[in-house]
Amino acid sequence: MAERAWRKTQFLEALADPGLRRRARLALDAGPLCEHCLGRLFGQVDSGLANPDRGRLVRQALDAASSEDPCSVCHNLLDTMDRWAVRAEMALRAVESDTFAVGSHTDPRIAEREQALWDTVGNGTAEPYKQEFNRLLGTRLALATGREVDLAHPDVLVLADHRTGHIRLQIEPLYLRGRYRKLVRGMPQCRWKEWPTSIQEIIGDPVLREARGEDHRLHGCGREDTDVRCLGRRPFILEVRRPQQRHLDWSALVAEINASGKVELDTLTPCRRPDVAHLKGLRPDKTYRAIADLASDVPEVTLAGLAELVGVIRQRTPLRVLKRRSNRLRRRRVLNLTWRQLTPRRLELTIRAQAGTYIKELVSGDAGRTHPCVTDVLGVPATCAELDVMDVHVENDQEPNPNDPGGAPPG
Repeated sequence: MAERAWRKTQFLEALADPGLRRRARLALDAGPLCEHCLGRLFGQVDSGLANPDRGRLVRQALDAASSEDPCSVCHNLLDTMDRWAVRAEMALRAVESDTFAVGSHTDPRIAEREQALWDTVGNGTAEPYKQEFNRLLGTRLALATGREVDLAHPDVLVLADHRTGHIRLQIEPLYLRGRYRKLVRGMPQCRWKEWPTSIQEIIGDPVLREARGEDHRLHGCGREDTDVRCLGRRPFILEVRRPQQRHLDWSALVAEINASGKVELDTLTPCRRPDVAHLKGLRPDKTYRAIADLASDVPEVTLAGLAELVGVIRQRTPLRVLKRRSNRLRRRRVLNLTWRQLTPRRLELTIRAQAGTYIKELVSGDAGRTHPCVTDVLGVPATCAELDVMDVHVENDQEPNPNDPGGAPPG
């Protein structure tokens, strides 16, 4: 109480300034003003007082009476905050969230009248009406709902249209991170009408059901071809749009997903929107297991030539993807390659390569578009019969951090 009285005294002392008193008189002469709109003209003179308090103190300093007429700026919009809060609270009841923020669509007529007043008296210490509206509504909603205001990363943005009186909710997607293993061939990463299911649907559909959202999207740290298994753990983020629920039983969802027998997860962990860009920016090395079939027998001594593949290789866009990717030359590095001869015409290759390396073409040569390749160094045509991603080398400190608010080629 003592501090509030002290702040009022400080504000009255500030109003002794001739320039501020002149501005206050001009404002009152311009037309009737509610205490909010009068006080907002001096919102930056001090901190710690509400605008209506400032407005009453301005009248006290100038010995000016209050007006019974409607406010010439906001038409008493700011005196109706309790009604706005009731409508907004009812809208929020349908959505589970920990945090929220308030945004507004201004009434252009109010903005025009406010600007006209500023043109008359100046706006060097003024606060826009929209800013006060958002703050007043946010304060009321926080008290009514127990939810926290988060201006940077709110779960829900409450949007008020000052002209129509409507309240609309802009619900932030639910983001979940994890790592998946793809246990079968013949399945794409993302939903595709030509395939009966996908990794995205196997992971996303159960989460969408429990979150009562509208749709989902999978963001992967790269992707494997439909005929390639991913036996390593590939990082991903699932995005669920307009979720009504955010606190789900993550362990039960992981168990349901793993029961598919096609995709396996360790965990699902909530994260934030900036983590998607972080994930997409990662370019980790990958380790592959490739089964290479040879057109003719190759003596074991000749296999030593495979060591020549370690180093920089040159790859033009593969013929199999040329219709949807630009035809350009890429230089990629093979970091390590070991081999085991299964039969005179079949090899098992273990390859660690830079992100974006086309492993099937590293084996076949793709009609001369990849050089060097297995076909080159062994001197016989080779094809990749099977391919598995064995590891995606993303260290834990490179993965998105859920506590830090902040498309690769197939591989």
